[in-house]
Amino acid sequence: MRHKIKPAKVICSTVIVAISLLWTDTQLLSWGLFNLFTDTRYSREGLEKVEAFDPDRDILYLPPLKGKDIFESSRDLSICRNKSVRKHIYLYLTSKREYLVRAIERSYRYDDMIQDVMNKNSDIPAELALLPLLESCFDPRAVSRSRAVGLWQFVDNTARPLGLRSDRWIDERRDIEKSTAAAVRHLRNIRGCFPDWALTLAAYNGGAGYVKRTMEKTGIQDFWKLRDGGFLRDETSEYIPKYIALMVIYKNQRLFGVSDEIKVPKKTGSELYTLQHPVDLRDVSRLGGVSLQTIRDLNPEINSTLTPPGIKNYRLRIPSEARKNLDAKADALYKTRITGVMEHRVKKGESVTAIARLYKKKLHSSSNITR
Repeated sequence: MRHKIKPAKVICSTVIVAISLLWTDTQLLSWGLFNLFTDTRYSREGLEKVEAFDPDRDILYLPPLKGKDIFESSRDLSICRNKSVRKHIYLYLTSKREYLVRAIERSYRYDDMIQDVMNKNSDIPAELALLPLLESCFDPRAVSRSRAVGLWQFVDNTARPLGLRSDRWIDERRDIEKSTAAAVRHLRNIRGCFPDWALTLAAYNGGAGYVKRTMEKTGIQDFWKLRDGGFLRDETSEYIPKYIALMVIYKNQRLFGVSDEIKVPKKTGSELYTLQHPVDLRDVSRLGGVSLQTIRDLNPEINSTLTPPGIKNYRLRIPSEARKNLDAKADALYKTRITGVMEHRVKKGESVTAIARLYKKKLHSSSNITR
């Protein structure tokens, strides 16, 4: 026996399906948002259009923002309801486009090493692996005006308590894995003092003490309210929207129209090689059959051509292709034993031969005289 479906029920079912589509395919229905960001050159009119954008008026649908943290709202793009985030997305796609492209390209050099660390720390949001987009343009040799160094931009006073060594031989703030592990520990420690990740990142930038005092003075425990109220320094106030803008673009490169400009560098497989004794990187290059620059790029923490004399069993990152050669030529690699280094300030008129005679040392090609 056939049952007829009443038209009212058909209409009701259609409405339910339509509502379901709105709620389950928010990415699809918020694509109209990307029409805002077609400019590749900055203009005042373009920026004003982005800032004046009203999601409830100008596109079919954008998920609500209320109650979400910065990571959840970035994933479903509801963070784009925030005018300051839209502003920085526009700026990175126009006046700062060159920086954006360079930062994304560099990120691919180190993403495997960073992800290895992040995967061991599941309590830390995965998106924090992208913080160096803002901190350093993903340049391990970056140095700020305040002498912060490396991908994660640690100053010395912060790095040392986190176990990062910094001296004339090595600066572990530039070590990709060690600095990332230190950043994770540091972020975890800060997170324990603040109610959410927005305030945690504000403290990462401005200092936990500074952000705490500002919260206590104002009685405000929300980053966006502190920002909009003008209670934070400009750098810290803009830090969170800048980071979110870079993160959102990174995760939606095709939709923001930058994917064709990104040249993903060819990756060289690498691994850690434990050294029995300190060595000269030039010997590693020659015997391993790889360029010295490749070795230096893989080990940006090393300050000279020597691995740190005071560290036993130093783990040097090498191209995988070099391991077989180095294993086969270990005798040649360790032919010159570097047990320590003497420093001598050269005086006017002194020659290397005279200095060697002074210390009763025989000269050899890898002598290390500090000038």
